[in-house]
Amino acid sequence: MIDDGPAYKLLLQRAVKRFEIDLQKWPWPPTRAAGDDWSTYWQARFEDTLFRVGLGVRKLIEASKLSVEVQERPISAIFMPVRGGVFPGVIDQHRIEKFYDGEAAQRVQLPVLLLCHAIVHSHVLVPQFTGSSHSGLRLENFYLASDRGRKGGVYLIDWRTFVDELVNVVTLDDVVEMLAFRLPNGEELRIPFSTHQGFTDSRDRAISVYRSLSQGNAKFVDKFMHEWQKAYGQAPGPEASA
Repeated sequence: MIDDGPAYKLLLQRAVKRFEIDLQKWPWPPTRAAGDDWSTYWQARFEDTLFRVGLGVRKLIEASKLSVEVQERPISAIFMPVRGGVFPGVIDQHRIEKFYDGEAAQRVQLPVLLLCHAIVHSHVLVPQFTGSSHSGLRLENFYLASDRGRKGGVYLIDWRTFVDELVNVVTLDDVVEMLAFRLPNGEELRIPFSTHQGFTDSRDRAISVYRSLSQGNAKFVDKFMHEWQKAYGQAPGPEASA
C-alpha cells in the first residue's frame, strides 16, 4: 500500500532523471568495462528504470492514488504488426526487423494503463541509443511488446514522449475526489479522480469511465455490480467521497 501517493510519484520521476543524468555523463561509472560490457550495463539501467515506472504506476493504480483521467491518457506510439505470423522467442526478441513489418507501421494511441501493463509483462524490450563525445549517450526510443502482445505486433515509443506524456503527467497528478463502494464482505470498488467536475453528478458515468480503462476493469466492475445487486437489490451507490 502506498501511503503517500505524491511522494511516490516524485520518486518515479527522480529515477528517470537520474538515469538521464548518468547517460549524459557517459562513460559512467568509472570502471574497466570493455565495450560489450557498457552495452550490457546500459541495457540493464534502461530496464531497471522502465520497470520502476511501469511497476510504480501499476502500484499507484492498485492503491487508488492515480486518477482515471491519467490512467486513460493516450500516449502516442508506432505499432508494427508481426510479419507472417512468426513472433520472437527468448533468444531473438531483439530481432525487430526479422519479426515485425516496419513498412506496415502505423501511429496509434496507447493509454497509460495499457502501456504500463505492457512494460510489466514485457517480452520485447529493446532500447535505441545514440551518442557523441559532446552530448554523451541519449536514449532515442524503445521497442515494447508484452508476452501476449508480441504475437500481434510491437510498439515503438519515443523516449521523450514517454517522459513528457507519462512520467511527468503521473508526477503532477493530484487525486482530489474518490468514489468508493463496499460490499458486505469488504471488497471495494474505488474510483479516483483529479477533477471535481463531470463525475460527481453522474455516478453511472464515473463507473463507465473506470470500466472502459481495460478488459480487467470491465470484468471486475461487472462482477462487483452483480454482487452488489445480490447483496442490496439495487445499483451501487457511493459509500464515501473525498
